[in-house]
Amino acid sequence: ATVGLSYYAKNDEVGAPAHGRYVYFSDMQQARIACAILNSSVFYTFFIAYGDCFHVSSNLVMNFPVPKVALEDSCLEALGQKLMSDLNRNAEQKTIKTKDGDKISYAEFRVSESKPIIDEIDKVLAEHYGFTEEELDYIINYDIKYRMGKDLQEDEE
Repeated sequence: ATVGLSYYAKNDEVGAPAHGRYVYFSDMQQARIACAILNSSVFYTFFIAYGDCFHVSSNLVMNFPVPKVALEDSCLEALGQKLMSDLNRNAEQKTIKTKDGDKISYAEFRVSESKPIIDEIDKVLAEHYGFTEEELDYIINYDIKYRMGKDLQEDEE
């Protein structure tokens, strides 16, 4: 999840990604908070439990239970902004050719580079949801080997 559109171009024409999903907010504070929440391990756990483990549907996002107080949390807003800056800083521009001969260029986010910020987000969310330290630890580390990929495996060696 991002605030605003990430870089995407088809045949050098910059625009919105063809398969993007959009959620609109009345102000930037709400957008940043939503960005933080949707990138959290808390949301990932919900996605694994209730989604199809591939598509992040609008229905899934809209049905994610969020405590009202979390939607007003200035700390989550600041973390959402920090996360977006970090994601953009660590993004790599990739270019591929499709079977149809189209050239697609896009920003590929290396989310594993931003894991410390995501962990901060989860700690704030844990307070709102009333998670114990043990529950938070489980959520932060759930499926980590697969979510964080090769970067994490190299760190463990």
